[in-house]
Amino acid sequence: MKQAITLFLGACALLAAVLPPGSRAEGVITLKSGEKLPGSLDTLDSPYLKVRSSILSKPVDVNLEELDELVSSRPLEIPEQFSVIRLANGDEFYGTLKALDTESLQLQTAWGGLLPVNRKYVRHIGFDSQKAYLRNATESLQGWKSSANSMLPECRNGYWLMLGYNNTELNTSFPMPSRLHVQFSLYHTNTFRINLSLWQDSNSGSSIDLGLSLEKAELSKNSSGQYRTLGRVKRNTERNWYADKSVKRSDVHFYADPEKGNYYLYVNGEQVGRWEEVKDMDNIFENESGDDEEEDGEASKKHEFKPGNTLAVSGYDGLNMAVFNLNVFDWNGALPHLAEEQDIISKYDTDASRDKALLVNGDVLRGAISLQENGSIRIKSDHYDVTIPTAKVRALDQKSQEEKKLPEDGADTRVFLTDQSILSLNLETLRNGFMEGRSAALGKVRIPLKSIRKVQFNLQSPELRKQRETPFRNR
Repeated sequence: MKQAITLFLGACALLAAVLPPGSRAEGVITLKSGEKLPGSLDTLDSPYLKVRSSILSKPVDVNLEELDELVSSRPLEIPEQFSVIRLANGDEFYGTLKALDTESLQLQTAWGGLLPVNRKYVRHIGFDSQKAYLRNATESLQGWKSSANSMLPECRNGYWLMLGYNNTELNTSFPMPSRLHVQFSLYHTNTFRINLSLWQDSNSGSSIDLGLSLEKAELSKNSSGQYRTLGRVKRNTERNWYADKSVKRSDVHFYADPEKGNYYLYVNGEQVGRWEEVKDMDNIFENESGDDEEEDGEASKKHEFKPGNTLAVSGYDGLNMAVFNLNVFDWNGALPHLAEEQDIISKYDTDASRDKALLVNGDVLRGAISLQENGSIRIKSDHYDVTIPTAKVRALDQKSQEEKKLPEDGADTRVFLTDQSILSLNLETLRNGFMEGRSAALGKVRIPLKSIRKVQFNLQSPELRKQRETPFRNR
């Protein structure tokens, strides 16, 4: 069977070469072998999936065991306001929260109607209290470009693969507010080096730059091609990190307010950089010799910081990185607190409810959480009973003394939807424009194919799991 598929794909490649320029398929299907063909899903007659392709005269059957993924050309369609439900297995559902009590919740979705979810599987309920300018930007390269001397990274499985054989730099523009919260994650080996440039303006040469590596973080302000370091911190690293070849993950949150001069950097939940009231560097620059010089009058105006609307991400030669989960939000300027830092109640009351509400201002309240008819959140404990507007709630988290996990259902398929939802299920049928399967948390689900932008098959395959978790190690 595998040989037949290989021959079939070879024929596809030849046919693709003679397709007219205007022809394009809905998506790209990738086999476990790495071979690709343009196509879309048709029907399922297990163990065979019928695939349609613009380069074929009729659909063809492919064994499910041979499939890696399907990536469609459908773009993300993100609503202005929404709630996000995250399960213990990493699944996510986006929609409008309609009901919530101690036992269950109901989420109105664009693709599946009203979804009932058992709360014992729910780890996190988030609210869109911050306007998003970029969401999951690494899902594609659409809207991004590179500088003249750089190359775009390879985009695969929601990762930007910045490989060591070339410098990578990419940038995009959007109306940037005066304060930003940037979030992204990295997979890297024994070291990494990445630069984030905000409010970049090609005309004035202005930008706020964050350089991040395993051993240090450096913040700088640029104007007219000259820069001044605003802050630098050394990070605690193992002495033998040069010899450590294991794949590491770094989750980064950067909060920036150039007008007030406040900047906060978190890596893997730990605050590693805190710079406050450093805006006085506007008129201080380094000359060519590296000495500081103060400028006033016309010289000062020449180097005035003029923020632009471009964001740039750069990786450096000789290093392997996989960048994912890049999000850019508006920021209200409040000092970002970790829940553990502000969780006063649980520190002094070990019997306090494990359910907690994280407010926009950084406060944490614990108690029984429910959704009221007017859409507000009620938090009730032995110490208080308060009702808070949803706009003032950042997230609701639930974690018992014993971790609540989904049962071992051996889900074989993961579906990524156009509204950013991610759902793991056992695939059962594919017909009449719908995919049907069974989810451990939701039970029977029915998903319109028009709402699917990516499908990962064979989730239990050790080979594919390793590749998906550490994408640049198995190239």
